[in-house]
Amino acid sequence: MDQSRGFNRRRLLAGAATVASISISGSITALAGKVFAQGLPTTLPIAPGLPLADAWGKLRVLAAGKLLLPGDVGYAEAAIPHNLRYKHIRPGGIVACTSAEVIAGALQWVTDNDMPFAIRGGGHSYAGYSSSSGLVLDISPMNSIDYRAGNGRVRVGAGASNAEVYAALRTSGRMITHGRCPTVGVAGFLLGGGIGFNMRRLGMACDLLTEATLVTADGKHRTVSHLREPDLFWALRGGAGGNFGVSTSFTLQTQPADDRLTVFKVSWTSNTRKVAGKLMAAMDAAPVALGARVSLGAITPEQHRQGKEVPVNILGQFAGSRAALMRNLAPAFAEAAPAESTMEELPYWEAQDFLSEKGHEEWFQERSTFVQGQMKAAMLDNAFGWLRQWPGTTSYCDVRFFQTGGRINEVAANATAYVHRNSRWLMSTGLNWTAKDTLQPEVLRRAHEWHNGVYQAMRSHGTKGAFQNFPDPSLVDWRDMYYGQNLPRLKRIKALIDPTNIFNYGQSI
Repeated sequence: MDQSRGFNRRRLLAGAATVASISISGSITALAGKVFAQGLPTTLPIAPGLPLADAWGKLRVLAAGKLLLPGDVGYAEAAIPHNLRYKHIRPGGIVACTSAEVIAGALQWVTDNDMPFAIRGGGHSYAGYSSSSGLVLDISPMNSIDYRAGNGRVRVGAGASNAEVYAALRTSGRMITHGRCPTVGVAGFLLGGGIGFNMRRLGMACDLLTEATLVTADGKHRTVSHLREPDLFWALRGGAGGNFGVSTSFTLQTQPADDRLTVFKVSWTSNTRKVAGKLMAAMDAAPVALGARVSLGAITPEQHRQGKEVPVNILGQFAGSRAALMRNLAPAFAEAAPAESTMEELPYWEAQDFLSEKGHEEWFQERSTFVQGQMKAAMLDNAFGWLRQWPGTTSYCDVRFFQTGGRINEVAANATAYVHRNSRWLMSTGLNWTAKDTLQPEVLRRAHEWHNGVYQAMRSHGTKGAFQNFPDPSLVDWRDMYYGQNLPRLKRIKALIDPTNIFNYGQSI
């Protein structure tokens, strides 16, 4: 998360050089808001004004030489975030955090040198908050994983990737709620709640957390749990990354992995509006053994005139047999034959290989909200109407519905910082584009206008909130959207743990 701590002379001068035509008054944050109103990223490429070489030298010694500066071998690759929308933000340095002591020293260093910073695990922040024009604290070296068979708990270094967690749990024959992208860092995933195809039967990933360790602004390495610093432990379960400190480890309660699962990928290209209605109603009636995501693809008006229809895709898993899964989804299959259908019964971790999606760096924005009740026909009609009007990019766009409910909603909204405990679906609208599109401002302008239109159309059907793990820099009311009734308590904890607001970025508490 970009921990830029507000206004100072160094950043004012750099900002003036970068955006000389803009008269700056107040904070850089206010300027960023003005820029985003024009459809640009909120984080400006403002060079912070580097400390003297001896200051960087001190940091290199502190990090035992594990510091990358511009021009160093490996810097260019390490600086690139997953969302290429923010690739222009070039860090002054990237420090490899190998211990709590290195983290504490780095936090003191950025304070002494008035340096903005960001915390990076996997670098997948949708809004670019794991990038900074100052120092990036790369926690990926802290990736040790220790499974304890005696109590079924796994202690995961905060820098571990999903792939590293998968490998450890596969060996142990255990499972948790986890995602599908192997390169995502577990810290950001857990701190924002953590969704996955197990969440309806196991709960959110943060619900499985039993202990966490982190370095806070005062340099202390804290261990928190239900019994030790319970308020801070509460805040870490859904309060989003980068708000309270730099995480170093998480301990989670695991479950025995299923002997077999049925995994599936099915797509329809004909009669899709009716298919979508039947499919989502069938899913809504299915047991929590079903975990899935429905995607409705965007098409251009010309494609629609030529007879192409909005494609419907479902991807997921079922803790049961293929025959039982087909009984649950039968209404959708009866409406129209799928264009493609793959279903396999596999051991749990082989099933996850089937579902895994490595992904790649790309330009994108996500906007999310939660659907409380059953999927209404009017909402689907509205979605299909907008999806047939996509102005087009050289990539793809869609509206996705992740099925929620089940164990998630059995937890009180104020029991953890993760407040979204009364939904049936998490909806996300995804806009993607390519390097070619970045050279065509009019294409991007139309695409963003369309994207905002789809999102507002979906919200008009009474949806609530937004998912803090899909940070959306377009949101004005993001505090209430992410945290709802839990925001006042989060603010109180923040004031106690980080009184000088060192951990401060575009959407920090």
